[in-house]
Amino acid sequence: MYRRVVELGELANEVTWRAVGYGNLGLIYQTRGELDRAEEMLKKSLSIYEQLGSKEGIANQYGNLGVIYQTQGDLDRAEEMLKKSLSIYEQLGSKEGMANQYGNLGSVYKDRGDKSKAREYWTQSRDLFAEIGMPHMAEKVQGWIDELQDAVD
Repeated sequence: MYRRVVELGELANEVTWRAVGYGNLGLIYQTRGELDRAEEMLKKSLSIYEQLGSKEGIANQYGNLGVIYQTQGDLDRAEEMLKKSLSIYEQLGSKEGMANQYGNLGSVYKDRGDKSKAREYWTQSRDLFAEIGMPHMAEKVQGWIDELQDAVD
């Protein structure tokens, strides 16, 4: 269906449809474990959002690419993308976007073995999720913090 969205976007000259379609195709490929294809689709989506000047779209795709790079084990590239995403969400005042990226950055630092930095980012994520009325996400992140503490004990 998302391929069809891209096709229809091309036929109707609806650039936003193409950006959304490519982004969602990237997430599907990511779920399938086809990370190279996922990266390709997300970069296509990012390029379109950059042409449109859609800061939210750009931030979203930087975040998605960061998760792909983390999964591939490229933690430096993951951190770079996630921090770009976070910076844009801060400019936009999007607390949900910021909370998501703080959570993702915490995971990168956990993978690096830096539990202190992971806890710092996860605490920021948890607090923002609680502040914006997303208790289920705050509890999820608190679980990560608790697991980190259990691993230290």
